[in-house]
Amino acid sequence: MYSIDRTKWAKILDVSTRTLDRYIRSGKIRSQKKWKKVFLNDDDVNVLKNWWIQEDYEVIKSRVVEVNPFVKTDLVSYKNLYQEIVCKLEQKDNLIKDLSYKLGNAEAELKNSISLVEYKKTAFLLESSTNKIEQEKQILTETKEKLEKNLNSNKLVNLILSIFLFLTIILLFVVWFSSL
Repeated sequence: MYSIDRTKWAKILDVSTRTLDRYIRSGKIRSQKKWKKVFLNDDDVNVLKNWWIQEDYEVIKSRVVEVNPFVKTDLVSYKNLYQEIVCKLEQKDNLIKDLSYKLGNAEAELKNSISLVEYKKTAFLLESSTNKIEQEKQILTETKEKLEKNLNSNKLVNLILSIFLFLTIILLFVVWFSSL
């Protein structure tokens, strides 16, 4: 008989409608679709609902267990061992955290560092630019020395010409005043 739809059966069985759909597809529950509702076979759902209930059962008498004092001391020693292991695990966990932190720092430094090839390339470029600057400095120094020599020679020539002019003017005055 198909009297209850799948949403009501899902609430009764305390399962989702998706689970009921899986049971329908696997053939565990028969169903009928009327309009937009899916109705489930009552007998199949009741079988599914009660499949795990055991009707026959046997009562087993429990026996009295004596507690051995040796076992209690073992429990205390196990408790101590457990506490020691917990301490060791905490220490190792702290060690792992420290190593992870150091690894993270090393990775960050590695990201910020430059490779050996780039370093050598930069060093070569720096050295070549330094050599070029030294060559230009030497050329400028030589040019400066030439200009200083030229300036000194021009100063000497100017001095000689100035002396000659001065002597000529004096001679001219002497000749001029002597003829008067």
